[in-house]
Parts: sequence; structure tokens; C-alpha cells
Amino acid sequence: MATQRTILLVEDEPMIRDVTTWTLEDLGYVVHAAASREEAEKWLAENDAPDLLFTDMRMKGESDGRELAERYGKDMPVLVTSGEAAAQHTWLGGNMRYLPKPYDRKSLRVALDALL
Repeated sequence: MATQRTILLVEDEPMIRDVTTWTLEDLGYVVHAAASREEAEKWLAENDAPDLLFTDMRMKGESDGRELAERYGKDMPVLVTSGEAAAQHTWLGGNMRYLPKPYDRKSLRVALDALL
């Protein structure tokens, strides 16, 4: 039996986090959801690395998805999402990709397939 791929989802908006979690699970992924960069870093310190990090760029408080993506993007594929224009994400490279909000199931699946 094939091992399911694991995604760490970092999203501070509860409704978006829930819908994205359900969508990812429906696509066959194991999902660990975090509400902040700090919560994600705690999870990463206590668990094996996921197959992919999927993070929002702008979160409330001190959370910063860019910092998270840059820190862990060397070790795993990273999918970054934001409502900002794609031109603001020119720093992405290597195994990092940008998915604009709002996204749908099909665009999410295509982005994941490109990274995994």
C-alpha cells in the first residue's frame, strides 16, 4: 500500500483553513493544519518533515509566511498563497511556487502536482 503524502497547511483564517483542509484530504493527502507560523514551527520541531508546506503569506500578528517559506523551502517543497499580485512574489524560487487567492480545487491540485 502506498504511503499518503503529508501537507502542513498554515492559514490563519479559520474558514479558509477548514475548507482547504477538507479539499486536501479529499484529494488524498494527510493534512496537519496550523493557525500561525509559530504553531507550524512547533509542529515541525516535534514531527517528521511533511512532504509539502502550504502557507499563506500574510497572517495576523507576528506570523509571516514568507519567513516560514524561506526557512523551510530548502528542505521541502513549499506552496505559497496570497491575495497579493504575483509580481510581489518574485523571491520564490527552487522548489517554491505561488498560488493566488482565491483558488479552487483544480488550481490547487495542479499546483500540488507541479511540486510533488
